[in-house]
Amino acid sequence: MKGEVQTSPFFGLSLRKGNGMAPPSASQSTTLDPTLRRDWVRFILLNFLFGFGFAIYSSVFQNYLNDVVHATPWDLGRLESIREIPGLLTALTAGTLVALAEARVAALGLLIAGVGIGLTGATTTYTPLIMMTVFWSIGFHLWAGMSSAITLTLAKGRESGKHLGRISSISAIATMAGLGLTLLLSHLLPKIGVSPLHLYQGSFALGGFCILMAALLCSKLSHHARGATRASIIFRKEYGLFYFLTFLEGVRRQIFSIFASYVLIKVYKIPLDKMLILQFLNYILISLSAPTMGRIVDRKGERGPLTIYAVGLIVVFVGYAVSHSVAILCLLFILDNVLFTFGVGFTTYLHRIVRPNELTPCLNMGVTMNHIAAVTVPVGGAWLWQHYDNYHIPFWIGVGVACISLCATRLLPVGAKEKIAEASVSLS
Repeated sequence: MKGEVQTSPFFGLSLRKGNGMAPPSASQSTTLDPTLRRDWVRFILLNFLFGFGFAIYSSVFQNYLNDVVHATPWDLGRLESIREIPGLLTALTAGTLVALAEARVAALGLLIAGVGIGLTGATTTYTPLIMMTVFWSIGFHLWAGMSSAITLTLAKGRESGKHLGRISSISAIATMAGLGLTLLLSHLLPKIGVSPLHLYQGSFALGGFCILMAALLCSKLSHHARGATRASIIFRKEYGLFYFLTFLEGVRRQIFSIFASYVLIKVYKIPLDKMLILQFLNYILISLSAPTMGRIVDRKGERGPLTIYAVGLIVVFVGYAVSHSVAILCLLFILDNVLFTFGVGFTTYLHRIVRPNELTPCLNMGVTMNHIAAVTVPVGGAWLWQHYDNYHIPFWIGVGVACISLCATRLLPVGAKEKIAEASVSLS
């Protein structure tokens, strides 16, 4: 029927069936014009392609590092620290590109990341591998600094947690697909005589190609993905808590994402196919929990969910620090990744308090604060592991960081207050 309003089941946004569009109402998030709708479709697809490609790369990288490069824990720590240096410079790098729209910066980042990841298999020794990793990391961190800003810009200031959660869910589904494909190839290709080296090289090439396709889609996003004119670098006292929480999140994430999986591979000898299955289970749960967590943050605010997050992290780190059971360590590995969906609260908190035109530079500064930890923690943790021959030490440090994060989280305001300043948009 002409004029009938339909709600998109994915976006949760209202469209008019027939000619024209329904006007926004208090019960509806916003109304999509055709250009904005195309942007959402492209943005979802490019997030899927990026998640798919990066999952193929990351799911085999540590095994590649162990099997082909024959790296030690110290080598791993050095590589990870050096790789994160571009992230440390995100605010400065993005600031030099301030004249470009967010989508253009993101497309450039995806282009660099796709080329570098695709060529990773050509570097079979340690030093060239570091150089290639730093190259693609520059692009990855440009993309990382822009992706949340584009999501929030397309959301037009409404239900930001829900949209961030749904994009996280899409990324998790893409990651599952990438892990599933890698798992299938790891079983089938050796049976027809494909060597492990060629399996790794083919995986990196396929992952890089998918990310290049994501770059192409990103370059086609319209003016709806462009935020307001933005400043280059922002330092304000009012953003101090966000920056501090982001720094702590960087410390804890680096400890767990680097050392937890490497402990399972290096110490407990879990092979590639078992690690892929474990990661696959992770992302099934993330794809289911991320949208729900986004809605909870929109409804309840950030303080409660992030408090649960910090308490859960304490449990996970203590478990890794004291347990020698492979089954328990695997369960904790899954739990940590599910808890990670609570992290949407950091971005929604900033979105609620940020001044006009300052969202993107603040997000980029948050990435930089996150990567102060990313540059120092891997090499420090690896040195402690190797020097004392005890992998538990980095996880005890993680316990302390999670306790500080719990205290800082209690400084967040109680309850939710939706940011609606951007909701009044002109629709063509």
